[in-house]
Amino acid sequence: MEDYQGVLVHDHEKTFYKYGSNHQECLAHVERYLKDSMENEPERTWSRQMRALVQEMIHYRKELAPDAPCDESKISDFEKRYTEILDIAKEEYDYVPASKYYRDGYNLFLRMREYMENHLLFLHDLRVPTTNNEAERLLRNYKRKQRQAVSFRSFDSIDYLCQCMSMLVMMRKKENINVFDKVSQIFG
Repeated sequence: MEDYQGVLVHDHEKTFYKYGSNHQECLAHVERYLKDSMENEPERTWSRQMRALVQEMIHYRKELAPDAPCDESKISDFEKRYTEILDIAKEEYDYVPASKYYRDGYNLFLRMREYMENHLLFLHDLRVPTTNNEAERLLRNYKRKQRQAVSFRSFDSIDYLCQCMSMLVMMRKKENINVFDKVSQIFG
């Protein structure tokens, strides 16, 4: 991680902000937190509006062709609406403060205001995914195996495994490649 210079997509783990060149917060997690806020604070309107906006932004982004330029006016409109909804949240929390039993909605509002750039990076850079779902899906298989049979004696062995797994994933993504033949060529 110390040498990584790309964009990290994560669940707002503050430690990650020390690494990489930029950050995108996983919007699948943000949507989940917003839904939780809607259920636990039904009198507040901001979370419902923000969830609809996040879904609209993700949909807009998915509809874009990979090489198509972004519509700057559309992105500017999204950013304006984002800040307007956060202003509504501020008014709602100023009028009726967050409960001491449920502060997650309020904490999410503060985080979305402070890290706005990290929530909307995917609109400015089309190479940045909106979620870290693929990474979590790939790690799930490894974690399941680790509980069954894998143990490491050093960080080098973990590094070797991660490099091998990432090569296999990259090979599988390429079309018309027989992974077994490709691995056989590497070790042959």
